[in-house]
Amino acid sequence: MGKIIKIGVLCVTYSLLVMKSQPLLGQSAAKNGKDTIRDLEELIISTERPTPFQPLVRVIAVIQQQEIERAAVRNLPDLLRYLQGTDLRSRGGEGVQADLSILGGTFDQTMVMINGINFTDPQTGHHSLNIPVEISQIERVEILQGPGAWSEGSVAYAGAINIITKRPKKISADASVSGGSYGFFKGEANLGFASPGRWQVSGIGGGGYSSSDGYTANTDFSILNLYTNVSFVRKAGSREHTITLQAGYQHKAFGANSFYTIAYPEQFEETRLFLSSLQYQYQSGRWQIKASAYQRRFFDRFELFRYEAPSWYTGHNYHQNDIAGINVQAAYKWGRMGTSIAGAEYRFEHIFSTVLGDAIPVTGTEGENESDLRPVPFEEGKFFTKAKSRHTPGVYIKHIVQLERWRLTGGLHLSNSYGTRLYAGISAAYKITPCLEANGWANNSFRNPTFTDLYYKSPTQTGNTGLKPEEAIAAQMGLKLTKINFRASLSGFYRYGYRIIDWTRASGSEQWQASNVTNIASAGGEANLTYFSTSAEHKGSKWGSFINSAGISYAYLTVSKESGNLHSLYATDFLRHKASAFVDHKIISKLSARWDVSFQKRDGTYLGPGTIETSYKPFALVDVRLLWSAKKYKISVEATNLFNTNYLYIGNLPQPGRWIKAGLSISI
Repeated sequence: MGKIIKIGVLCVTYSLLVMKSQPLLGQSAAKNGKDTIRDLEELIISTERPTPFQPLVRVIAVIQQQEIERAAVRNLPDLLRYLQGTDLRSRGGEGVQADLSILGGTFDQTMVMINGINFTDPQTGHHSLNIPVEISQIERVEILQGPGAWSEGSVAYAGAINIITKRPKKISADASVSGGSYGFFKGEANLGFASPGRWQVSGIGGGGYSSSDGYTANTDFSILNLYTNVSFVRKAGSREHTITLQAGYQHKAFGANSFYTIAYPEQFEETRLFLSSLQYQYQSGRWQIKASAYQRRFFDRFELFRYEAPSWYTGHNYHQNDIAGINVQAAYKWGRMGTSIAGAEYRFEHIFSTVLGDAIPVTGTEGENESDLRPVPFEEGKFFTKAKSRHTPGVYIKHIVQLERWRLTGGLHLSNSYGTRLYAGISAAYKITPCLEANGWANNSFRNPTFTDLYYKSPTQTGNTGLKPEEAIAAQMGLKLTKINFRASLSGFYRYGYRIIDWTRASGSEQWQASNVTNIASAGGEANLTYFSTSAEHKGSKWGSFINSAGISYAYLTVSKESGNLHSLYATDFLRHKASAFVDHKIISKLSARWDVSFQKRDGTYLGPGTIETSYKPFALVDVRLLWSAKKYKISVEATNLFNTNYLYIGNLPQPGRWIKAGLSISI
């Protein structure tokens, strides 16, 4: 029998998308003067915003623009920490590098999208959150838990996030500047535009720059983000054409003190990212046709020694990974018989590297061999010596039926990657009462190994070119209650993963080996309650006018691991307990405050100083933000880790202490 290990993870309610578009849970003043609450969880993107979140799956958590502005964060990775159902583990401050896990999966099992385009990094999940979008450019962030995105891509093994950028309805401009502890500085500027005409044009463009001296030795950083998104919409009767172009660039350089090994604290990393996509959508009557093409290029230079290197050091690691893909789908609405969707996708992934891939054949004569190798961009006299590529084609079909109280969806996905495989999924939701819903789903899914899983080699780690895709069968059931001013949910899930890709080592050994040795059975649940103030219900009430919103949630998971007595680097290193609470309240007319309290208890161990097996300690954090909001400007002051708690997300990497920041933003 294998060793049984219990660990923890997040789990939230997860069911179907409704057929009609509904915005996030919040307040809205209807024309009749009554307050209404819109159910944000049942969100499907409008036809103007193409997205892979079809009604087969359910967006279970969303952070809207107003919530983004009020949270004590100034970057995307830290914002994701507030989303229920996520495990965000940072290696440095301000989101320099962070790993995102969903529903007990690993960071490699999470799909990352911008406006519905899959830009997940094939080299390693460590780079997937390198997103060139500033927080001021984000309209909302959606999170999908579970393997429900199986029909749109192979990476969504455990879940996905979708970052939706703003689309202004008029000409606008905004700028902000902020500073704080540890020499922190950040500046942002954006221009929004919209124009009527035969083709209605709207878009946003801008970027930001941030830097810090670091909260300890060799944790300094600088980050430059540039991003634009432009849409063209033409309507002619019942026909509508939409063309959307997005492009982004990011340059990041940061001290990586002990990021990958405690033995070398002077690590340094520099990355460059270029991405773009072109989307087209046609809708007429019962038909809808979508097509998209996208590309992503990512450069990475890793230095084991930032300053003086020993004589045995042979040089830095260089990587360039490329993604290119297309997706075409058609949907037809039959009426009462429901809606059918059919599509096809092709994805190409390639890497040039000095350490990952197969050796590049050299055909030149001696002294001319370098001419057969690919030069490393931005590095004179350096050449890539290894390369690898792979192709992932797939086709899928779905059918959605909406009845009086039922919503039913089923589908199939055929993928030809590491062999041909067929995957299926079903989901259902039933309205017990107008406010109470029962929901559930069942899927199987897969994930291809990353290039790091396949080829990485170091004195303490060895990849495995014989790895197979990991697969899982998962199901979830839940209840959701939605009222005018509060929302409650209770859910539970089970997932059995087989041939799980993990890095393991034997007791007493420091050598980690990538393998499919691990099978994992996970079972967990979550309960949460959120309150929203409504002016109609609390008119004249001091308490109702004082509290804008408040909430509390708790999650727990147990896991059975079947891989003998091997130690696991990722598969047994998750949250056992996570509890959080927040209160957003008014102080005076334009001044408000938001308090966030979170508690984490992580199972798993790490090799501490002296290679001693060390368990993670539980910790609690308190963040607060004060916000003064006027019509054209906002002033904010925030403190993260208010009580200066010592804590770890990843072994041997202490996180920042109390970090105070202040900023001013202006919009016209």
